[in-house]
Amino acid sequence: MDKETIQHILIEYLQKTIEKVHTVAAAGGGRKILGPVIERPDDVEIEIDRVGEEVLQHLLEKSGQSATVFSEPENGNIVVGDHPDFYGALDPFDNSVLFLWGFRHAWYTVLSFFDESGTLLCGGVGDILNRKAYVYDGRSVFLLDLRDGRKTPLQPSSRKSFAEPLVLASYVMSSQYSSKFFDVFGEFVRGMHPRALLYPYGGAHIYGYLASGQVDAYVMLDEPRSEIDPGFGVAKAAGCLIGEVDKEGNWKDYEFIPGKQHEKIPLFVAAASLELRDEIISHYKHYRSS
Repeated sequence: MDKETIQHILIEYLQKTIEKVHTVAAAGGGRKILGPVIERPDDVEIEIDRVGEEVLQHLLEKSGQSATVFSEPENGNIVVGDHPDFYGALDPFDNSVLFLWGFRHAWYTVLSFFDESGTLLCGGVGDILNRKAYVYDGRSVFLLDLRDGRKTPLQPSSRKSFAEPLVLASYVMSSQYSSKFFDVFGEFVRGMHPRALLYPYGGAHIYGYLASGQVDAYVMLDEPRSEIDPGFGVAKAAGCLIGEVDKEGNWKDYEFIPGKQHEKIPLFVAAASLELRDEIISHYKHYRSS
């Protein structure tokens, strides 16, 4: 396993996938529905998802590296070689439902690589429309302008209390998630600062926003691992806390587990600070006891 080669694959993947998506979208393509996503009645695989998968397959084969990459669609896993030297987690097009409905908004492609023990090697959240990427290259976290190569260091928010005007994210566009979220956290949201923002998106791309301080915390009930694995490492490398909370309110750091991408986490929390994380857990424990 050559770490430098893997990092090069990541950046080349982001560059090539973003340009190819622009080409397909400009031609009016990519919207054909190909099939369902496992355990996801709210989601479908569409043609645009195949763009990133095909790019990554080609790059891995060209590199001579042996790898297994786990993707969201039913037949989306990429296997190169007989025994993987490393693993990948891919969301080839995050927010594809927006693309399907014709919204030119919040298009992302997200990829991370892990060693055999599940330790993050590198990862990136590609902002397709702006041709930029939130990247962890194994050493630092930065925003990469894919047009000129300029790098801007990133760091998470410094906010420590929900009494402040901060940004809480949760994917509430789908009724599969919104009803559960507001049942548990509706009172919490009502108690937030008047200028606070509930950002209604989530999934694999949200970790770029956490790493850069645009989002202070992210909360999901029944979050699929396929929406966590491709991007969480970027926010974690930047210093965010990423984990799951059990029914008693106990915290466990989140871990990448190969082949488990279709499992769901009952309560998933990502936060820029320990204080924000603890406020979320405290509310959840109060909700459970009431």
